[in-house]
Amino acid sequence: MDDADLDLAVDGIVWSAFGTSGQRCTAASRVIVHEAVYDQLALRLVARVEQMRLGPGWEDDTDVGPVINKSALEKIHSYTEIGKDEGAKLLTGGEVADGTGLEKGFYYRPTVFGDVESGMRIAQEEIFGPTTALIRVRSLDEAIAVSNGVEYGLSSSIFSRDVNKAFRAMRDLNTGITYINAGTIGAEVHLPFGGTKHTGNGHREAGQAALDVFTEWKSIYVDYSGKLQRAQIDTAE
Repeated sequence: MDDADLDLAVDGIVWSAFGTSGQRCTAASRVIVHEAVYDQLALRLVARVEQMRLGPGWEDDTDVGPVINKSALEKIHSYTEIGKDEGAKLLTGGEVADGTGLEKGFYYRPTVFGDVESGMRIAQEEIFGPTTALIRVRSLDEAIAVSNGVEYGLSSSIFSRDVNKAFRAMRDLNTGITYINAGTIGAEVHLPFGGTKHTGNGHREAGQAALDVFTEWKSIYVDYSGKLQRAQIDTAE
């Protein structure tokens, strides 16, 4: 939102969009930005992304590792071409990465699109790679509508200093997870994890909810009105 801490937002976006090379169901495929801070956020994000180093995950100075295989690499690049054909503006990245140390993996440069419309395929479909799309909005209402205007509903977040906006987001964002001033990637093991709409399988894993999902319930009725004699009950599992 227009009152967000932009440095904090950029940190959250970078980790959420490019952590695990974007190969995560909770990756931030879209960044919905209030028009008042759109240009400033875009500049900061692109500058940060262009400093990221590609390389093997076991090297300490690596920021973005490879994607899983050649097929994934080709799919990710195909979406770059789709985005350009749709009229989105490629701000950085958008190409297969090569060079010293990268020849033995499937590396794709972290990619940011600007001027993305909410109905474009790169804003509607899951790319599952290091690509994110900036979408400009005029208000919180529009931001929520854009966020909810996809088939999926796993993870969402809002960056704002206004507690009223935060609570509206909690109420109105149609996702299984909503973060306030934190990125979309992650989960808490003691809390239910899962999504809405066409996300997941309709159940919630982790926490107390997992016990319900993976437990067979058995109901027992005992009539104490008669004489209940002591007996040895054998049980087997």
